[in-house]
Amino acid sequence: MTIGQKIREIRLLKKMTLKQIAQKTELSIPFLSQLERDKCNATMGSLRNIADVLGVHPSAFFDYNELTEPTVVNKNDFDYRDLSNHVNSIFKPLKITIQPNSQISSRISHKGTEFVYCLEGTLTLVVGDENYNLTPHQSYMYQATEPHYWYNHTQESVTFLVVNET
Repeated sequence: MTIGQKIREIRLLKKMTLKQIAQKTELSIPFLSQLERDKCNATMGSLRNIADVLGVHPSAFFDYNELTEPTVVNKNDFDYRDLSNHVNSIFKPLKITIQPNSQISSRISHKGTEFVYCLEGTLTLVVGDENYNLTPHQSYMYQATEPHYWYNHTQESVTFLVVNET
């Protein structure tokens, strides 16, 4: 099942209309409709906003193949792996790789706390008005209600772990 199909399935289970989702996410109804029909792609920020409105973690939009394999989503600029082993918990561990000179999304904010741990490369983390350059083995924890995003200004891939509340 595709990301769009999962969004539609969850939206219908929650008995929500595209108009309701659009009003709460500030995304347009045509965009949401195209997303559900797999006619366009969404940023991680948009997926996070949709997930918050639907009351689910963004990983709910991705299919699981086997219990022992992480969910993997490959986009042009990033690779997103759900490392939760499909255990339902208040915490969600993710492994993310950002390609050179890329960012995942524009500033987003959502409920909860996030912990970021850099594995490879130099990750630039923006929280509020502050920039943090994390190198391997450095970490940072912040309130996810603060506008934030991650990007890679370097010529090498950046890989990091994120643990956030679901």
